[in-house]
Amino acid sequence: MKFTWGHGITIGFTLFVVYILSFVYRSFNENIDLVAEDYYAQEVVFQDRIDETQNAKIYADLISATKLETEVVLEFPKEFQENDFEGEVHFFRPSDKSLDLKFPLRLDDSAQVTFPSQLFKEGRYEVKIHWSMEGRNFYLAKQVYL
Repeated sequence: MKFTWGHGITIGFTLFVVYILSFVYRSFNENIDLVAEDYYAQEVVFQDRIDETQNAKIYADLISATKLETEVVLEFPKEFQENDFEGEVHFFRPSDKSLDLKFPLRLDDSAQVTFPSQLFKEGRYEVKIHWSMEGRNFYLAKQVYL
């Protein structure tokens, strides 16, 4: 059997179709996580989030997130203990929503909150802290590598 241009074109076209079909198959099996499932509802209260972020600017450098060997520590200013303070912390993992964690904020005697490091998979997290104090709401987000 002799190899002709027709055979080459047929083989080339077949390989191209196989490539495209494999690309389509892989794209349908790709896991795509949204930043938020309820982003329309969040858009409605976006101005509130801007105001809360503005309120929290004075605390941005005073609140820290640190990873130690056995725990992750969020440290707050001492004045938070003296005020009517309540809030929530959300460890947001942009690459995989199944690794997101939410906890209520309960400060210990040294104005810290500790979390066991085994709860976190190594990687980048955005620590979103939302709290209310003295009748005002605050929101602060920090990037941290755990």
